[in-house]
Amino acid sequence: MNTKLFWRNILWAVVIFILCSIPGDDLPNTPLISIPHFDKLVHFGMFFIMGIFLFAELSIQTKLKRIYNAVIILLLIAFYGGLIEYLQQNYFVHRSGDYWDLFADILGGVFAIIMYPWLKKQKDLLLNRKPFNKISFFKKIL
Repeated sequence: MNTKLFWRNILWAVVIFILCSIPGDDLPNTPLISIPHFDKLVHFGMFFIMGIFLFAELSIQTKLKRIYNAVIILLLIAFYGGLIEYLQQNYFVHRSGDYWDLFADILGGVFAIIMYPWLKKQKDLLLNRKPFNKISFFKKIL
């Protein structure tokens, strides 16, 4: 079992939890954040990365077909995104749950599933080129 991938997923889930639990009053006030629906892009991006990480781990750890991996990933993302929205609505200070945030979470997961094969191919092509093919450090972290 490759525990590096497992811990990467756990760490990313913790990062998402921390970012989503920051009180609304403590969020920085920058022009970038004042873009309409910027928070939806953030949710999409966080769960896109989570989907990529989960797909990488499931592809290596299991021998399931791609469609089963996709279903598992979407269920995990929908559950975790829903849990975050529930906690924001009911427990986190100055935060509110939003169905559109959950939709952005799930959409990020869908795009991760669609893009994973292409992104993995591009990563493999890059790491087989000079000078990267001589540096094993890159293969271990990516």
